Order: sequence, then C-alpha cells, then structure tokens
Amino acid sequence: MSRLLIASLDRFGPLRDSVRDSLMSCSQTVERFEAGQAILAAGERSQLRLLARGLAVKQQVLADGGRQIFGVATPGDLIDLAGLFVGADHEVQALGPCEVRSTTPHELRTMVRAHPNLLSALCRAVLTEAQWQRNWMVGLGRRSAAARTANLLCEVYWRQQALQLARDGRCDFPAVQGDIADALGLSVVHIHRVLRGLRDDGLATLRNGVLEIDDWDGLTALGGFDAGRLAPQQDPAERALITAARQPQSLQGED
Repeated sequence: MSRLLIASLDRFGPLRDSVRDSLMSCSQTVERFEAGQAILAAGERSQLRLLARGLAVKQQVLADGGRQIFGVATPGDLIDLAGLFVGADHEVQALGPCEVRSTTPHELRTMVRAHPNLLSALCRAVLTEAQWQRNWMVGLGRRSAAARTANLLCEVYWRQQALQLARDGRCDFPAVQGDIADALGLSVVHIHRVLRGLRDDGLATLRNGVLEIDDWDGLTALGGFDAGRLAPQQDPAERALITAARQPQSLQGED
C-alpha cells in the first residue's frame, strides 16, 4: 500500500520492518468523493481508510436531522479507527473534494493477527483520537463561543501546517458556517457573529474555503490551544527497542 499509510501509522509506532513490508504489499483501493458525500457510513467496519487528500468531518446525525460534528480529518488521518473491532457508530463526510485509500477488512484482520506491533500502533492511534475527543468535549462544555471557534481554527491550521499543507498563515478549510455551528454546538447566527469578531480583531478570517491566520499568538491565547494535546501517543520503550534493533550489529556492540 502507499507510503503515506506507513508514515501515518509510524507516528504511533515505530513500525517494525515486517509490518512495513506487509503494508506495502497489501491491496489498495482509491476512491474520490465530492463535498457532502459520505465516505464512511455508520456500521461499517475498518479497512484502514486513509484520507490522502482533502478534509472531512466525523459526525453523528440525529433522527430529527440534526447533527453533531466531533472531529475534523486532515490528510494522513485514518478515518475509520472506530470500526476496528466493531462497526463504526458514526459517519464521515467529505467537506470538499477528497481522495481516500483503503485495503480490505480481510487483509486488515490478517495483518493485525500476524503483527502485534501493528495492533499496538492502531491502539495508540485510537487513544490519540480519544484524546482529541476529550479536548473537543472540554471546548463544548467550558469554553466561550469565541474560544471554541478559535480553538477549532487553530487545530485545523496546526494539523495542516504539520503536513506542510499550510503556508504563510493560510490553509484550506472548505467549511460553511453551518458546519462550524454543528461542530461547536452554536447557531449559524452566533457563528457568523463570532467569525466577524475574529476578523475585526485581526485574528483570523475564513472566506471562500480558505482560512487565514493573521495573529497566531492572539488566536491560540483566545482558544486556549495546546498543540501537545494533538501529539500522537507513543511507547518510548518500544521505540527505543526497535531503534536499537535497526542499528548495525557492529554499532550495537560498541561502548
């Protein structure tokens, strides 16, 4: 499969060479989606769906048609971790044009059974995602409307900057005000007012699907943004063990 998948999972590893070989040799399906299309339906099982291009949202839709967005996926994210062992309890929808690469559920199960190191990386990816969810929940419960919005914009920008997809304070964010309202538990009217305030205060502007950060320090202070909460979880002991095993034998014997 693609090197992008290996790089994505290696953040939670490192992956052993045998796992890398298995991932490189497994099948790959490429699908493209337009804005508003469902990438993952509730109840579907994981098949290592990797978001290769575009942005998507994780959401639950209520019986009355209302929805709660509780996560934004950026390129390099595995978007179906919730369906690893049971069917996903939510859906993933494209915010704009997206490209998704995936393998098959059978190949995923086979690799997980054969490689405990892969299972460990996937578990740490799930734990990292849960950490993001807790940060989201804290924002909904304890932050003001302006702080919630600022924190969301910081996250979207920071995560794309880490992938070198943001430049000069600008990145793609093809969300409409209704999307942001459904993410932050606010009305569209309230979001319109908050975004206008952020623009007037010289902090950030969202226009025509492009987010422009004018004052990063000011925006992070307002939102209480902590990039450390987005850091991939790792096992330092396992990382040290695998790194040592990859060193040439002659180096391992040196004092």
